[in-house]
Parts: sequence; C-alpha cells; structure tokens
Amino acid sequence: MDHAIQEAELIPKRASKQRFRHSIFEAWGHNCAYCGNYADTLDHVVPRLNGGLTVKYNLVPACKRCNGNKGHQPVWAWWTQQKYWSIPRALRVLAWVRRQASQNAEHSWAHLPPERLPSGNPSEHSPATNCQ
Repeated sequence: MDHAIQEAELIPKRASKQRFRHSIFEAWGHNCAYCGNYADTLDHVVPRLNGGLTVKYNLVPACKRCNGNKGHQPVWAWWTQQKYWSIPRALRVLAWVRRQASQNAEHSWAHLPPERLPSGNPSEHSPATNCQ
C-alpha cells in the first residue's frame, strides 16, 4: 500500500497502512473471524499464493493460531474442518468480503467457487466452540 491522499492531505505510507489495518480490526472488534478469540494478525481469505490480493475485502482479523493453521489452504476447506467452525461467523465473513468487494467495484470476488461456500445447513457442521 502506497501513500494515500485524504482530502488535501498526503498521508505517509506507514500511517496509511496503520489506518488500513486498524479499520479492519475495528470493524471486527479485534476478534478472530474464524474462532472469535482476540485477533492480532490479518489473514488473506484467498491466500496470496493462490492469487488473493492485499485489499480490504480479502482480509479478515485472525488470531495467530488460526492464521498459522490455515496457511495457504482454501478457507472453506480448512475452516469447515475445525471444531470452532461456525455458520454465523462464516456468514459474517461472506458478508464482509461481498460488501467490501462491492465497494471496490474494480475487484471481483467471483473467483470463489460456489462449492467452497458453506451450505448454511448447521446439521452438516460441528457445533461452534472457540479454539483454545
């Protein structure tokens, strides 16, 4: 992320990056998008290795444990196998990426295959519990 211009003020790269990261953590209450614990890192929902961009709609707060465990795996393949899988959190992640992507029309979220989306049927998934 380079410099940003806000109104008539040039914001240095470092400050711009801090504001960008802070806005994501604030939007999620500093909670991990995956398990709900305190988040201290940002995770690329679609990993950079798989073509994911470092843009707001592709970043969610994550605790170090979730971020490290997920690595560059596809988010739904990894997350649905975790004991803390949660339909409400999954729907929030989907809403986040779609809302952010729609606000950034030049980017597309269309590359996410439908088979990777959660089914929405709670009986197909384990109960939501926090990772410890």
